[in-house]
Amino acid sequence: MHITIRLAGYGGYGVVTASRILGLAFTQQDYHTLQTESHGAAARGGSCIADLTVSSNPIFELGFDRPDILATLTASAFLKCCSISADLSSNLLIIESDLLSSPSIQSTLKTLKQEGSTQIFQTELSKITEELGHVRYLGVASLGAITEVDDRINIEMLEKTVRSDVKLKRFAKENLHALHRGAELVNPY
Repeated sequence: MHITIRLAGYGGYGVVTASRILGLAFTQQDYHTLQTESHGAAARGGSCIADLTVSSNPIFELGFDRPDILATLTASAFLKCCSISADLSSNLLIIESDLLSSPSIQSTLKTLKQEGSTQIFQTELSKITEELGHVRYLGVASLGAITEVDDRINIEMLEKTVRSDVKLKRFAKENLHALHRGAELVNPY
């Protein structure tokens, strides 16, 4: 198996944490993982991208151009990851429903749909922010959405990681809620 995943949003959305959780979950199943992150100067509120490569074999490439899975939580993240070129889009795209009102995003999605190489799903993860009172759970919620549409990633392995990770103990209950709600709040586009 070889899979590349990009999570994109704003700092403070839990994007890096979610990528770390996913990497740990795969590592516990004896896969090789490589996680990188890119974020703006501001710790919170700036754009943030976390990339994860998972492989059965050792990983020698530091990055990738076209992720297999792309989850975008903000308009700027979507435009940065998809609108430069349709070639940079993913095989599987998960996009927050709130972003669908943007004409430029609609245009890009229309192009991707016509090309037929990208499966597109929409989520309503902003509901989780309302339920839990903070945006920090959106990254983990996006993992829940991914488990619902890609069978290489299962929710049980993520639950185990959330429960056992020392850094997540304080918010384990909320992260587990976000993980399961994320799986419930994803639909085909």
